Amino acid sequence: MNLEELRKAIDAVDHDMMELFKKRMELSFMVGEYKKTNQLQILDQSREKEILKNRRIELDDESLWPYYEAFIKEIMKLSKEYQK
Repeated sequence: MNLEELRKAIDAVDHDMMELFKKRMELSFMVGEYKKTNQLQILDQSREKEILKNRRIELDDESLWPYYEAFIKEIMKLSKEYQK
């Protein structure tokens, strides 16, 4: 693949990620509404630790883990902000 083809492929992945991001944030909003209705706290540290542990196993690539960990932590941070 040449550079332009690679960039087009990245653009397609970015588009897919954007659609998944919108879906995730919609679900996060619904979680926030549920937590408000049931008087639950937004932050659930044990759940976040469980997510990180499971995603590390699923990723199965230690060289990518630091980058994916930063990515998923940022997504969780944004989700919590949106839930508020």
